[in-house]
Amino acid sequence: MTMDIKQCTACGLDKPVTAFTKRAGGTGRRGVCRSCLRKRKREIRLEEHESFAAVADEILADEPGQFTAGGEASLPASIAADETESAPEKPARKRKRRRKKRGKSAAKLAGAAAAPAEEDEQAAEEPVQTEREQEHESATAAASGSASDEAAGEQALPAKRKRKRGRRKRSKTAKIRSVKADMMAAEHEEEILPVRPPDRHISQIKGKFSYKTSLLNDRGKGMIRLRGRRETGKRWSTDIPTEMAVRMVEEGAAGIIHPGLIHKLYTKSDFRLLVLQRDDYICRYCGKFGDTIDHVMPKSKGGLSSPANCVCACAACNLKKADKLDFVFDEY
Repeated sequence: MTMDIKQCTACGLDKPVTAFTKRAGGTGRRGVCRSCLRKRKREIRLEEHESFAAVADEILADEPGQFTAGGEASLPASIAADETESAPEKPARKRKRRRKKRGKSAAKLAGAAAAPAEEDEQAAEEPVQTEREQEHESATAAASGSASDEAAGEQALPAKRKRKRGRRKRSKTAKIRSVKADMMAAEHEEEILPVRPPDRHISQIKGKFSYKTSLLNDRGKGMIRLRGRRETGKRWSTDIPTEMAVRMVEEGAAGIIHPGLIHKLYTKSDFRLLVLQRDDYICRYCGKFGDTIDHVMPKSKGGLSSPANCVCACAACNLKKADKLDFVFDEY
């Protein structure tokens, strides 16, 4: 393999291409090698350092004594005064002290033990001490006090163990006893009979109604308009077959307004209470307390929600009957 060689424009030596830096945005190389570039940077730094030293010598010649004790050069008094006048004063920041967290009882014990000792030392040391000596003594006292506080805290407050709370596991015998107790309580417990709610006066919707089914006339359409009212007072209407309209009038669920229009006599909630109060809240099938309504002819087989087709029933009998036509209660 042949190695590409290039001549450095600074030192004139032949060097491999890899010794030259790449040009920005291109594949070519610079004409000066890396070692020559480093030498140039060193020379520039030396020149800057020499120029800075010359400026410092001039300042010293004009105003002597501008170097501090640490050897760092400071600005002349005139320049410093101008800067202090022009620069706005910044508010001094408050330094936050970080204190070690200690237990309350340990801190009290340490304070009580340290107070008489400090008073004795102050009484003994009558001569005036310098600031450095006072700082040194306060630092040593703080270190010894913290060590004594920690020792006192360890002696006074033993480490508390965290108690793990676990759920109690009930034994099999305890479970059996609880089940038996529940069964005995259920056996001795008297059956609470449901309370019959008081009756409420229910009146049908007011209007001039007729109950002669011969007046109905669908004019060959086969449909008659049925109108009603909800508990909120809002009206509704729909079309029903003529046969269904005749049955509703015959079974006491609707009244005739005119030959092509009939009106329901009760709202949904009033109709339910009407049937329950009529049957005295007694189930038609088992004779017990009942608070639901059952359709003798199921609605799935053409039955209507009318006083003649609905009876009071308990929830159990209503569920057993479902949509049967030959349901007989035989649990005696």
